[in-house]
Amino acid sequence: MKIPRLTTVFVSLFFFFAILSCQQGERQQATDLLSDSLIEADVRLDDKMIREMISSIPNPVEMSALLQKSGIVYSQDLLNPVNNINNYNTNFKKALNLGVYGTDLVYMNIYDRTISTLRYLSNVRDLASDLRVEQFFDYETLNRLSESSRNIDSVLFITNTGFDDMSRYLIDQNRGNISVLISYGTWIESLYIATNVQTVPPKSETIHTRLGEQKKILDNMILLLYTYRNDPYFQNLIDDLMELKVIFDDVSITYVYAEPTIQEVDGTVILVDNSSSEVNISEETVEAITQQVSYIRNKMVE
Repeated sequence: MKIPRLTTVFVSLFFFFAILSCQQGERQQATDLLSDSLIEADVRLDDKMIREMISSIPNPVEMSALLQKSGIVYSQDLLNPVNNINNYNTNFKKALNLGVYGTDLVYMNIYDRTISTLRYLSNVRDLASDLRVEQFFDYETLNRLSESSRNIDSVLFITNTGFDDMSRYLIDQNRGNISVLISYGTWIESLYIATNVQTVPPKSETIHTRLGEQKKILDNMILLLYTYRNDPYFQNLIDDLMELKVIFDDVSITYVYAEPTIQEVDGTVILVDNSSSEVNISEETVEAITQQVSYIRNKMVE
């Protein structure tokens, strides 16, 4: 399946290409470390590269919106039970599950489950407070907005902005390990929901294609965790992802470059990226990924 990609640019073309080239170069440099088997050496990412790689991890809104637009039925049973928060008594567990509950909160809002979000919002606040990053979540505003489905866009914007600002703050404060754990929890929970929803063809094909695209993200996530490999808890996460990587090796992604075109819409310059990617992933591979992701996720939330 070929997937078009669109990029909207609100700055001059020169500035856009300069920034894009820099960011892609840094991300590719990090991924090449893994591809070249340098992971066995003393590799450590600097703060700037950590920020770039975390920013490359898909936002949970993307996957949740894809499910909703595909007509996939919402399933409360897939979410981490709110009472599980009582089991998280270390910063390691709290950071992972702040990412989990944050993803669940986004998923619920995408599906207009406004009433049910309140307890999940409370969990996000409590975990953020324990990790000393509660300042990035305006609980009172989110609580008020969550009372009506008309405010969903505002809730999602505030939530996503809060997580982005929190990640940058943690890295700047030399707490990048916490930021990486939150991103890990967010990514795994998004994969867990996407691989466990009930789908039927052709809807499943679109979701499976998006799943196959995570192959590159998986490499980046392993590298992020590897930066903190001296912590045995991180090493356990790495081991789980290395097993997942073996499965993803059966996924093939072919990139087809096409010249971008420029359009102007309502005075805004829009650069249309006409390149595409073709993802080949078998049903057997999807099932194997689903099983491994479920195993990782269930350990994470227990």
